[in-house]
Amino acid sequence: MPTIIDRILNELPDLPKKLRVAAKFAVDRPDRMAFGSMRAVATESGVSSPTMHRLARYFDYESYDEFKTQFQTEVAASSFSTRAEKLYESRVETAAEPLLKGLQDAARENIDAGFQNNPIETLQAIGDTIRTARTTHIVATGSMAWVAAHLEATGGIAFPGLRMTRSGVASAIETLATVQEGDAVIAIAVSPYAKSAIEALEYARDIGVTTLAITDRRSSPLVGIACHSIIAPTNSPHYYPSVVSICSLVEAVLAFAVADSAGGAIGRIEKVVSLRKQSGAYLE
Repeated sequence: MPTIIDRILNELPDLPKKLRVAAKFAVDRPDRMAFGSMRAVATESGVSSPTMHRLARYFDYESYDEFKTQFQTEVAASSFSTRAEKLYESRVETAAEPLLKGLQDAARENIDAGFQNNPIETLQAIGDTIRTARTTHIVATGSMAWVAAHLEATGGIAFPGLRMTRSGVASAIETLATVQEGDAVIAIAVSPYAKSAIEALEYARDIGVTTLAITDRRSSPLVGIACHSIIAPTNSPHYYPSVVSICSLVEAVLAFAVADSAGGAIGRIEKVVSLRKQSGAYLE
């Protein structure tokens, strides 16, 4: 049976503008929908209280309280409730805490949410794709390019088919002109979403290869294009989206990929380690 979030995502493209804003908030922050008042949720999402009520009515709930109860039920079922309540109760306290503790708390919460809200099956499926694909093309720009480079550098030791598209050499679409059957494309993007990542994933979908995404919200445009998506929250007091959850989940995916390999990946890792020692390029 579809969850309320599944239903909202299905209707999202066709919603009127204000309802779409409210719906995106509901998808991205089910914890606040479950535990916040209608007025508080409306204020946080940037719409009016009547708009939140209209959203509930749009999805056939007689009242906003019934709508809210549905979120409470699903959040509790996902083992998310304890963390969500803790976040809600600590909101006022956090504002008065030193900046460093705020950053520390946000990093922990993002990592916890990333591991709690992404099914193991999804992480394994992405790991399996990286392990079995002829080439896995990684598309990312801006700060996400560094995450892509990390994925390529650490994952490429075990799986040489990992290949990052590089700006300044060719556009992402031009680079993907070599994609063929048996390949995969993974896009990494957070809000505001890079058009190059979206277009690359759309191209990959249209030619029939496996599409993967690492992004920050379930309402991200990448989610509807990808066969499998990892949702990594990026909330932080920092002026820029935090990447700690993204990096942790990238490491988890690579760990699954190596764990499920037949030994070839381990052999390649051992060979690289041996060559590094012989070269003397690194000090231990």
